[in-house]
Amino acid sequence: MRIYRKYEFSYPMDLVLKVTHYDLTQNPDTYAEMPNVTSVKRTHFLEHPDGRQDIEYTYCAHGQIPPIAQKIISPKMLTWRELGRWDPARRVYTFEIIPFFLQHLFHCKGVWTYEEKDGRIIQIMEGKLSLKIPIVGGIVEQAIATEMYKNQDQGYQTHLVKLAKLV
Repeated sequence: MRIYRKYEFSYPMDLVLKVTHYDLTQNPDTYAEMPNVTSVKRTHFLEHPDGRQDIEYTYCAHGQIPPIAQKIISPKMLTWRELGRWDPARRVYTFEIIPFFLQHLFHCKGVWTYEEKDGRIIQIMEGKLSLKIPIVGGIVEQAIATEMYKNQDQGYQTHLVKLAKLV
């Protein structure tokens, strides 16, 4: 399934990037403020001379598993790694989510992009998420996307509050 989110900011690009990317890479505990995340650890960070960053986070979450999928997916399976690369020249963060369980069945990749348009900063997340489990795969994909969107929407609200304090 396609995943997509779009957010708009009325702040300069440098402040938006500071709050939505750079501060988070230095303080990944901020991610633990998300509604269904119990912990986040930055497990790898490498900054290249040109400013590109290779980043890995390990997440542990909690959430509602649809009843139909509870025989296949247990709460302990709600852990994953996020492998990311930030390219400051293009203002693009690419990511791949790799679960600790069901790696051969679950795939999620995408990009966050930033652009200036009409005096506003547009942040867009686009990607694909798939769970190749017959019958329940689509239901679980939708549940995962719903929880992902809750986290992103909460993050957006938190970013707006932080940005307002900076100006």
